Amino acid sequence: MSVCNINTPQPHYIPGYTGHVPTYVYRVGDTFGSATHKILLDPNTNHSDSLVLSDRTITDFEIYRPPKNVIDIIENRKHHVDARYKHPVVPGYSGFVPMAHGRSGQRFTVQVEEGLADFEKMQIRNRQAENSLRKEISVQSGAFLPNIDDKQLVKSEFKLPLLEVRPEACAILREITVPEPPSNPTSLLNSVSPYFMEESNDDKAFKPGYTGHIPYGYSKYGQGYSPYTNSALCDFTSNYRRRQNTEWAPVTAVRPDPPLLIQPTEIYHKHIGMLPNYGGHVPGSLFRAGKTYGNDTKDAKRWLRGDFS
Repeated sequence: MSVCNINTPQPHYIPGYTGHVPTYVYRVGDTFGSATHKILLDPNTNHSDSLVLSDRTITDFEIYRPPKNVIDIIENRKHHVDARYKHPVVPGYSGFVPMAHGRSGQRFTVQVEEGLADFEKMQIRNRQAENSLRKEISVQSGAFLPNIDDKQLVKSEFKLPLLEVRPEACAILREITVPEPPSNPTSLLNSVSPYFMEESNDDKAFKPGYTGHIPYGYSKYGQGYSPYTNSALCDFTSNYRRRQNTEWAPVTAVRPDPPLLIQPTEIYHKHIGMLPNYGGHVPGSLFRAGKTYGNDTKDAKRWLRGDFS
């Protein structure tokens, strides 16, 4: 038996090929290699004009990254700027690199140098636009005698610097002040916040579109915005005035304050107790109970006088 009978004759697809094979689904009884060999040699089967894999022997398949034009752009930066970045950029550089963010799938050097090239192209376009604008302004202002090409840059009939008004219109008043009606400060002073308006006031509500906090608004629903905010503000005003008259009302003393006869050098005061957490000795405090520390230490020397109350 010869080797030709063992190996599948060429051409054929390698077993495991998952691409499209025309008319393969209609062929049975042969191995994948034998069936594809017959299909490739069958003149009645429609085949593509190009191969599945490119022919590397006749095409320039190798791609160099970064390309030569990118390297030239980076090298030419040293002629007009302080070139901090030079080819090749060393991997591991942790400084800022313009327009290198968002690039992936390439080596660090390729990403950085292609970003620098795009940034330098943008800078060149901006410099060209700025120089063109300066040249056009110089031509229009008559700073130098333009040539034929420079004269075509002038597309306006006016020359720089532009005058504020025409010479024949200098006597015309361009700006006439219109007196504004004076504001009424009384109306601003007399305005009342909706929080403290009377409940019968129709303006006691927030304007539609107000996005601030609405007190007592969490329990209101099923109403329009104006009735909803009016009801919430009425509840707030009622609760505020009730607490103002009860909880926040000033407390009146039921007894007169004791005279404050305090001597700076006196330790045990007669009418004022000691501060809590006082660490010094208080006569008789060890044998008394049932009072706060402040009340118990008022006139602490009474124990020494025989008053054991």
